[in-house]
Amino acid sequence: MVGGTWNPAGDGVTGAFIEALNKAMFTARMVPYPADYGSKLSYTASVAEGKRALLAAIDRSPNPVVLAGYSQGAAVAGDLAAEIGRGEHPGREVVACALIADPRRPAGRYLGDIDPGGHGVVGEREIDGIPTYWAAAPGDPITALPAGNPLRTIADLSAFFSFSGADAALTWGQQMLHTATRNQLQRWWSPANWRQWGGAIAYARGYLFDGRHTDDYVRCGHARALAQALNLDVAEGRI
Repeated sequence: MVGGTWNPAGDGVTGAFIEALNKAMFTARMVPYPADYGSKLSYTASVAEGKRALLAAIDRSPNPVVLAGYSQGAAVAGDLAAEIGRGEHPGREVVACALIADPRRPAGRYLGDIDPGGHGVVGEREIDGIPTYWAAAPGDPITALPAGNPLRTIADLSAFFSFSGADAALTWGQQMLHTATRNQLQRWWSPANWRQWGGAIAYARGYLFDGRHTDDYVRCGHARALAQALNLDVAEGRI
């Protein structure tokens, strides 16, 4: 299990997920990593460090592994699962992936009967070859942001940012120029998305004040439901 930003040891969301796992089937371990977003490391660098730590944890495990993560930790676990699914890390026995509030959740991938809408604020990432479960709370801008929401620009511009010094600022500028010239910025402003251009304030409020990215995963049962889905599929031999 990989925790969210600034919570590498876990928090209430990861705790709710772990508590609901069947202890006869799973032994949960938090995987430490920087979990930073610009104070010392950029988000992109933190995710890269997390992937290295998670890969090392897989190698230390004597058992088949389920990768799990929340928020930035979901980006770590999901990105690594996608790489393993593509055959980039042979010999690792990863049997499933469980992601809570994934910043790269593809549209239409969700647990339960209610589509939270949108997709991850960082973009979309499919995971092939490994059964993957996504928990996404409606209104959470990190994982269920409409394609035409201007908050996507914040994710694009802050991915490489760090307060650690002048060299980090220069790297941020270079990466932004590289991203822009390679046409990799998310085109939320596309005319095809014009109906979704509004709503940035509502989604920002949901993130900052209403607990859409935090409390909802506990109080609405999303984290617990994700664990229960894993419990059921393991018990019935689907994974």
